[in-house]
Amino acid sequence: MNKALKIQSNKRRGFTLLELLAVLVILAALATIAIPIFTNKSNEAKQVAHDENIRTLQKQAQMYMLSHESVGDSDDIIDAMVAEGFIKERPTYPINPTYTYVVKVESGKAIIETNEPPTPTLSITASTPDTTSAISIIYTFTFSTSVTGFDDTDISVTNGTKGAFAGSGTTYTLEVTNEGVGVTQRISVADGAATATVGGIASTAGSKDIVLALTGADIVVGKYIKFGRYKINPADVGETGEDIIWRVINKEDKNGDEIDELMLVSDKIITFKAFDASGLNSGYGDNYWPSSNIRDWLNSNQSAGNVSWTHAGPTLSNNSGYNNYEAKAGFLANFTVQEQEKIVPVSLTTPTRTVSGYDGTPVITNDEKVFLLAESELPLLTVAGYANYIAQATQKAIDEGNDILMEPPNISTAWVYFTRTPYLSNAAYVQYVYTNGTMSECLAYDGFRGVRPSLYLNSSSMMLGAENGATAATAYTITNLN
Repeated sequence: MNKALKIQSNKRRGFTLLELLAVLVILAALATIAIPIFTNKSNEAKQVAHDENIRTLQKQAQMYMLSHESVGDSDDIIDAMVAEGFIKERPTYPINPTYTYVVKVESGKAIIETNEPPTPTLSITASTPDTTSAISIIYTFTFSTSVTGFDDTDISVTNGTKGAFAGSGTTYTLEVTNEGVGVTQRISVADGAATATVGGIASTAGSKDIVLALTGADIVVGKYIKFGRYKINPADVGETGEDIIWRVINKEDKNGDEIDELMLVSDKIITFKAFDASGLNSGYGDNYWPSSNIRDWLNSNQSAGNVSWTHAGPTLSNNSGYNNYEAKAGFLANFTVQEQEKIVPVSLTTPTRTVSGYDGTPVITNDEKVFLLAESELPLLTVAGYANYIAQATQKAIDEGNDILMEPPNISTAWVYFTRTPYLSNAAYVQYVYTNGTMSECLAYDGFRGVRPSLYLNSSSMMLGAENGATAATAYTITNLN
């Protein structure tokens, strides 16, 4: 009995250590053989799939081209083939998913190629125009392919403070609070700031510049600004006009929109003309502003010979023989339609004139777009920063003048200019500023005296360039009048 049990016990005994080691060696050898076989089979399947993709693309590309009368050279027509139903979708390159197929067309022949993963290119756009007075700007960063690893630390900002950042994949946004005016804000991203989600290719660099502009509301009294151009003959396309440089001498809401208009006066005498021609009240012209020839001319935008005169026009024979302007274009003809629309019409007062002289309730003249300063307004010149009332003429004014003996010899010489204030004791005399800055009176028909216009400019929605406006040479330019 014991012998039988012993025999059964021996039959149930497991593998020895040597036997187990032998089994493991055999399994390892089988795996070494099987893995390359399976790998090769997988690669063979991918190659078969690739070959089939090539055949399909080649066949369908030819069908696509036969369906069109002519197909020009193209870097890739796959999207067009999909759109027209020649293939269902853009095929995936089975051997390496980071590569793509392209079907080029060169000289009427379709060529099938594979491309490496594309490099993510960066485009930066802004929520404002390239010149803005906005408080903040939202920038959008758009990559040509999906990327990872991009955040606000990859973005450099000058003249601004970073705010909220968001986004993923191909599109990201950053809000920037603007700092400074008359400066350029630059947003930049360096090469390699992000990597493509597929293929890991580093992104390209990008940048965006925005000018942080002043608005009309930002201009202070005393600053200089360019507005309009003066030409002797506005219709002469060959004549080079001269920028009219103005100085801000006051700010006042004149049209009720709760935004101060800019009261401007020309920095220089821009032309020599009579205040009024003879014929209305006196053989020497009339000093009554509402009916004066100079008022007619300053407020007219008509072409040469078409200015409407309140009375006799300022011909050579009735304005002292100097600088007749009856056949000239109106002053406003030098301005664009948009510029004219930004000039705010105002109501001015003129002393009432009776048979016996000036007295009584002042007359209000309406819709004055351009005017001469009154004697009472001259102190605004010194408030704006002028040392006195003295003024010189522009070169264009000197070129236009017709009597070298009765005009300044150069742009540095002080010259006389009219105000719109009448000399109360004689209807033929007007108050004017003498070369030393003092007041005097002269005949209204004197055609050699200077004209220094004034107007109110609507400052709303107006944006300025990067100049500082501190001098005539650095006068602001208007970049947007909307």
